[in-house]
Amino acid sequence: MTTTAMDVRRIFNVTQETRFHFNGWFRKRDRVVEHVMAHHADAIHRVTPQDVAEACRTTPRTGPPPDIVDIRDWRPEFAFTYVAHHVVETLGRLPGWDEFREFCEADDKTRSMLWTPAKEAIEDARADKSVARKAMHHKVVADFTAFLRDTFVLSVLREHGLDVRVHPLADVVFNVDAWVERLILNPRGGPQRSEALLVHAMPPFFFHDLALTESEHVGAVALPARRQIDQAARRLRAVLYPE
Repeated sequence: MTTTAMDVRRIFNVTQETRFHFNGWFRKRDRVVEHVMAHHADAIHRVTPQDVAEACRTTPRTGPPPDIVDIRDWRPEFAFTYVAHHVVETLGRLPGWDEFREFCEADDKTRSMLWTPAKEAIEDARADKSVARKAMHHKVVADFTAFLRDTFVLSVLREHGLDVRVHPLADVVFNVDAWVERLILNPRGGPQRSEALLVHAMPPFFFHDLALTESEHVGAVALPARRQIDQAARRLRAVLYPE
């Protein structure tokens, strides 16, 4: 189930809007472009709901974040989704929080993507450094938690036999969170980010709202309710494979 950046480009870079979006991204961020275009999504497609649940149980409770504007508005060169996907593929599995944090510090590439820029942002923040550090911790934990939530939803869909694919290029450049064949999915529900970019594609893409409104806690993480994801999977199968 390996998905490459070239696969993503072949599937989604097919409209005037997506070509404009991709070309603008490709020109501006050389280091990011090199990393993302070389990325292969494979291990992420093998993550199970049980793997996600185990990671959730390791994720710390953070409480309300300190409101430090410089940290809240911090936008590093590498979006968190790039970092998370890189860690999963390098390790070959989904890590828990402690392993993720340790890997970000120890691995040269990941350190340059997240650890070092985060330390620099803390140093540059116009706030007490201990408070800025707490705010950064909260921000990264929140991003990690969001990644776990999305990964959980998609892993459950795969358990139902749906070939759900993801790739950071699709996410950040084409605004596609996940897809199955020509069906675009948003694991968080709600409006589709990619619709404006892909609406003129031929053959057309279709957009599906998973309608996930309920949650249940696993450790400190509120995951979408398994019952609703199972229902969504059955609806998807009915759409994709009508009898």
